[in-house]
Amino acid sequence: MSEFKIYTASAGSGKTFQLTRHYLELLLREPDNYKKILAVTFTNKAAGELKERVVKELVEMSGDN
Repeated sequence: MSEFKIYTASAGSGKTFQLTRHYLELLLREPDNYKKILAVTFTNKAAGELKERVVKELVEMSGDN
């Protein structure tokens, strides 16, 4: 897992969606990848939104919703 990606785009263009998708792809490929992933956002609000989306997707995938 040595790839490095940077997402830059204007507000409302889907960056959080793409980050969530890519994070989950890496996680599903190898469950221990969560230890190696660094997602950087510019605001606490964006970090919280990213966390909420990842958790929401994991809950939906588990069928416990």
